[in-house]
Amino acid sequence: MNKPLQVLLVEDNAGDARLLREMFSKEKVGSFVLTHLLRMTEAVARLEQGGVDIVLLDMGLPDGHGLDTVRRAQAAAPHIPVIVLTGLDDEALAAQAMKEGAQDYLIKGQIESRALPRALRHAIERHRMQEETELIRTNQLQFKDNFLSHVSHELRSPLNAIYQFVAILFDNVAGQLTPEQHEYLGIVLRNVKQLQAMIDDLLEVTRVQEGKIVIEPQCTSVADVVAFAMSTLQGAAQAKGVALTAALGLNGQLPLARADPTRLRQILIILLDNAIKFTPAGGSVRIQADALASEPNTLMIEIKDTGCGIDPTMTERIFDRLFQASDPALAGRRGLGLGLYICKELVARQGGRIWANSILGEGTVLSFTLPIFSMCNLLAPALEDVAVSRAPVTLLVTQMGSQTGWLSDEARAQHSHGVRELLQRCLRADQDVLLPKMGSSGPAELFFIVAGTDLEGGESLAERIQSQFDERDSGLMADLVLSTSSHAVMRARQGVSASLGAPLEALAQTIHSMVNEELSSRMVANG
Repeated sequence: MNKPLQVLLVEDNAGDARLLREMFSKEKVGSFVLTHLLRMTEAVARLEQGGVDIVLLDMGLPDGHGLDTVRRAQAAAPHIPVIVLTGLDDEALAAQAMKEGAQDYLIKGQIESRALPRALRHAIERHRMQEETELIRTNQLQFKDNFLSHVSHELRSPLNAIYQFVAILFDNVAGQLTPEQHEYLGIVLRNVKQLQAMIDDLLEVTRVQEGKIVIEPQCTSVADVVAFAMSTLQGAAQAKGVALTAALGLNGQLPLARADPTRLRQILIILLDNAIKFTPAGGSVRIQADALASEPNTLMIEIKDTGCGIDPTMTERIFDRLFQASDPALAGRRGLGLGLYICKELVARQGGRIWANSILGEGTVLSFTLPIFSMCNLLAPALEDVAVSRAPVTLLVTQMGSQTGWLSDEARAQHSHGVRELLQRCLRADQDVLLPKMGSSGPAELFFIVAGTDLEGGESLAERIQSQFDERDSGLMADLVLSTSSHAVMRARQGVSASLGAPLEALAQTIHSMVNEELSSRMVANG
């Protein structure tokens, strides 16, 4: 025997509710069980309990109106189909509700007794088919991603072997080549490098989607990263006859950014490489960076080229995964359409946004933002009151080292991420601040904690950190050695000039100076 359909009617009009009840009463006994509620808040609570098969939803309730009611119903029970009830004047709104996910709409006063149960059953079946289709699509995408990841890993080894042996021949190590042979091997090398770049992009996208990519925001010099990216691509630009230039801040001065320098280099190299690729000989590519006047505490970096440009209707789609322009003029483009997608993900995960402006035939401007590094902003949520009251503050320095040496930068970054999570668990959210990475410290990794306590409290916190580390999962960080020391900030703050302004600014300046001194002393100690 089929179970009766559990119908939730959300309708505040007594007359409309009575008519619907009468229609259901004419159906076969046991076919439907109707629950009638008057308010959206009651409906949300009922949906969260479960046991509802379908919702008949009025779009004009005392505590909800229009599309908001549909969104709230779907948020409470995303797998339950919704049919909206509407008056004649609301038919256009009901059509919009279907775009938001409603399965159907019924016009009050025009509902036929025989049509109502059929509409409910059809809505439930459509919803079921949509969910099955979405599940199939999700599984197909997951299979495709897994397949691409596996194939990419498997291709790496033979491709590296091809590259190494071709490079040996190309460099005349195995014997002198004729000019024609040298030319042919050069073509092979260029195509192998292109394949390597594609495989690297596929693997990077897989890491992004699986959440395995590590982003470690820190105090970063954008000028240094720009210089690195330009030196990396200057040869490619010169070979193509494209001028590559930069303009950074006012008189070359830029505020520091709160960003991951490794990921920022990756973003800039992808964007500059694209710009050079689409700019003809005699053109130019220019990178500009400066504080954004319209958004305080924000840096904007722009890459401008004089290339073929992009159709303005495509400037949002170019950041989609695997997007390729269909313009015949761009048919020679090489790549998988993953570079800009990777950039978008990396920028977003560092608190920024990326966009494009372009005119066909005149060039493209790709712009992205990053937060400016501000010690004041980092300390304010926890230590603003402490700074004003001149209460004690302690700077703790935790050093992470490896007993056997770091096998790779990726391993070091993974361990650093694990230590950060451990440190964060030891802190009081309202009185302590774990600073982002502040700079290079040689073979060891340094973590700085600003604690709203005196030196004795700082030592207690250091003991708590060491205790947590000793109790860690040995498989996670078995190779690590951790040590923590503390320094009283109050004594160091006594000589700070009042010209710095607010107490928090003075505290931030002192801590920044102490951090820099600590980094310098460790670098000197490490030779």
